[in-house]
Formats: sequence, C-alpha cells, structure tokens
Amino acid sequence: MELVKQPETEVEYWEAIEALGGYIWHTNHDLGHGRMEPSDEIEKSLQSAGELSGRLVTEIGEKFGVIHPKDCPKVEFGQTPPPAPDGKTYYWDWYKRMKQEVYRKEYDGLICSACPLSDGLEHMVSLGGVIPCGVWSGMIYRLRTPYQCAMTDHGDWSEQKLHEEIVKKAGRPALAQFQKKEKELRDKLAQKPQ
Repeated sequence: MELVKQPETEVEYWEAIEALGGYIWHTNHDLGHGRMEPSDEIEKSLQSAGELSGRLVTEIGEKFGVIHPKDCPKVEFGQTPPPAPDGKTYYWDWYKRMKQEVYRKEYDGLICSACPLSDGLEHMVSLGGVIPCGVWSGMIYRLRTPYQCAMTDHGDWSEQKLHEEIVKKAGRPALAQFQKKEKELRDKLAQKPQ
C-alpha cells in the first residue's frame, strides 16, 4: 500500500492515519462477518496498511513532537498520566485534538452548523463525522450540497416545512441565521473553480 501524496501538515497526517485505520477496521470487520474471503492478498494489504500507519505515527513524532503510543506512560485505569514534556504531546491527546479540528472545519462548512435541529459538533465528533441531524431517522454520512438540508434533499420535507420546524424549535432569529448561513455556503460553492 502506498500514499497518493505524502502528508505535510498535521491535518493531512491525521486524515491519512484515520483512513488507514478505517480501512483496517472495515476489512477485518468484513472478514469477521464472512463478507470477504480471507486471502494472502488481503493479509498483505492489511499488513502493509498497518506498517504505513506505523510509519506515519513515527513521522508525526519527529515533525510535530507527538509521543508514540508505545512510549506513552502506562497508568492505572482512571488515573491521569503525567503532563507531556514541554513541546511534546501524547499521541491520543494529539489524535483527539486533530479529530476535533477536522470535524469542526467540516461542520462549519455545512448548513447543519446553523440549524437548531442539529445535535451539534460534539455529536458529530462522537459519531466519527456522521451528520448530526436531530430529526433524520438513521445516519447521514454526507450532504450532497453543503447548503442543503438532508430533510429537503433526501427526506420528505419541503423548504417551508423545514423553516416551520426551525421557527418552532428556536424562533425567527434562528431561521434568519439559518438562511444567512445557507446563502454564505451557496455563494462560497459558486465561487469555487470547476
């Protein structure tokens, strides 16, 4: 397994490590449930992904002062580890900080961030990036367009029904804020080069 592009920023490293971890987890999950047949090719791919992820974790230690998980202090359950040395951070603290940063940026770029029907950023982070809609039945992994609510795009709500629900939940000022964000996101998307 190889990277398409060598990560440079902390965000790029986090995204690469997260993607590799997701690939490893999903492949093992599918193998465990019999959706895939074990093979030497799959085993080599999993091993390669694990080695690549390990290399990236080592690199963030060198580039950004992240202490490798194997080098983090071992503490009893419920105990707090000692503070990391100056200029360093423990891997899992770095991981959580980057996860929050990546999902905050993603959330801020969605209409959901201005919607009172949203369960909020923390819910999105806890679900690993799933759209935190408080009214959608099930899980939404992505919006087709960042300015369009899934309830009007995929669901059975009209725009009028959406607006009524927003007003019912949080009042007219919330609807004005929602519409302002909708326009900002629509304008931003229109300005992107095709």
